[in-house]
Amino acid sequence: MIDPSKHRLLLACVKARWDLTQLDEARRIVHECAVDWDEFLHQAARHAVAPLIHDALKEEDAILPDHVKEKLATAYYHTALHNTLLYERLAKIVDAFNRAEVPVILLKGAALAQQVYGNVALRPMSDLDFLVRKEKMSRAERLLVELGYEVRDHAHPYLRHATFAGESNGTRAHIEVHRHIVSSAYYRRTIPDEWLWQHASESAIGDVTALMLSPERAIAHSCLHLLDHVGTAGTLLWLCDIREISQRREINWETLADKLIQFKIALPAGSMLFACSRLLDLPLSDHVRQRLLTHQPGFLEKKAYQFCLSPARSSASKTFFDFLAVEGISARVQYLRSRLLPDRDYMMARYSIRHPWLVPLYYLRLIAQAAFDSLRAVTQPRQG
Repeated sequence: MIDPSKHRLLLACVKARWDLTQLDEARRIVHECAVDWDEFLHQAARHAVAPLIHDALKEEDAILPDHVKEKLATAYYHTALHNTLLYERLAKIVDAFNRAEVPVILLKGAALAQQVYGNVALRPMSDLDFLVRKEKMSRAERLLVELGYEVRDHAHPYLRHATFAGESNGTRAHIEVHRHIVSSAYYRRTIPDEWLWQHASESAIGDVTALMLSPERAIAHSCLHLLDHVGTAGTLLWLCDIREISQRREINWETLADKLIQFKIALPAGSMLFACSRLLDLPLSDHVRQRLLTHQPGFLEKKAYQFCLSPARSSASKTFFDFLAVEGISARVQYLRSRLLPDRDYMMARYSIRHPWLVPLYYLRLIAQAAFDSLRAVTQPRQG
């Protein structure tokens, strides 16, 4: 998570998206402090908020030096081009799915850049993510293969999503077809599939129509997605997603808090909402804040958070807990195999392996890393 004491200027520039008084704060910081502009640009790129800052400060002349403004503008226009190409791909995929009567809910950047941020240049996307019903996963996989995409990881029942890759017009796209919004097998059981599809709204992608999560569900997904990637270098963008959804859509915070508690995700989701409130001034009412703070989680709920989604977790602890949560001996064996011995094509794509004969060495590295993480998980005390 970003340190607010070290990156006050960056946060002020980002928050100017929703609060123009933050421009005065940014001017004050620049006037009073010796700003390390290289570090500012590094953090803006690391957290993928350079396009957002460019848009918020494009009319300002007294805050950013020209060379910084040029770098931010370059990131903005690069994102605009990249996302436009991705949306063209997405429209073709959604059209094929609609024709095959396989409904899809757009997730993350695919849902947010155009429909929530209102500008495809503001929200960088590295891949295309969408949700399909679990009984439609096999059909979805076949459709993508028919469209020319290569399977990187199949839609096994014990995994959250199937992954695909494809190239067109010189650009390569990574696609994830999700059966749920969170990877942990435990949380996939506590959060009902049907809840994700309730109150989904229609979204136009070019000339075709897809679905979007309701605002409350989109915020829950952003919270859980962020903690699903605790090792990712930059996380501020995902907090911006929460802040932007709350700014552009009407949120029933009382209902959302009740659902977070009911589905046993109040600990991880609450921690992200509080972080967003602290860093980006997310408007949480005192009642909702108290509702989440005073919640008394049960033993299993606390352990699930500790082992699967907390920033203090290890990959080994998550694997072990999910191994116990997966139902059936066969499914558990397949789960472990998928974690320790992924498909060769996936390994080559994930680790940029140049030659197939090198793959066994990476398998050994993966197993050694899992053994090391397991030992560390057992021998070191765990917090939070």
